[in-house]
Amino acid sequence: MIVQYEVDQSLEQYAELGKKNNFPELQRCPSCRGVVRLKRHGFYWRNAIEGEQEYRIPICRIKCPSCEKTTSLLPSFLIPYFQHTLGHVVVDIHKGLTESVDQYRQRIQFYRRRYFQQLKQVEMFFRAEGFRGRLPGEPKEKAIKLLEMIRAFGEATFVRRSTGHFTTNFMAL
Repeated sequence: MIVQYEVDQSLEQYAELGKKNNFPELQRCPSCRGVVRLKRHGFYWRNAIEGEQEYRIPICRIKCPSCEKTTSLLPSFLIPYFQHTLGHVVVDIHKGLTESVDQYRQRIQFYRRRYFQQLKQVEMFFRAEGFRGRLPGEPKEKAIKLLEMIRAFGEATFVRRSTGHFTTNFMAL
């Protein structure tokens, strides 16, 4: 299982601190819902790419002493199972919707397709948050409007709070 948490530092700072980052302590197991203090269970390393910079960063794992399931603590600037950061993916989607792109065309089109497959869930999230406005009928214009709403809401906040609105993680199938 993956739990995302809010990080108030940049990817570069996070990578520099490595295992010395301030990881949250969970008091409730996300798997069994037991009210127990989860214990650190080591780290795994993953790539995080932002622009032209690539970092190897530690992801903290914790284990429930009750059900013995492990959980990964993923910083808010990452999307589960994606190497590119959340901000980078959102910029690529915006490029794919508003510009003619030659460089990184396949990656941008991949993100764009995934985003279009989740438009309904994105809309339902904002409806649940109280948005009652009218959205454009044209799919591309609707996608641009919802992407602007994600940016205004805060990309990391959107991904963290929208977890229950998607059948999987944001941008995953």
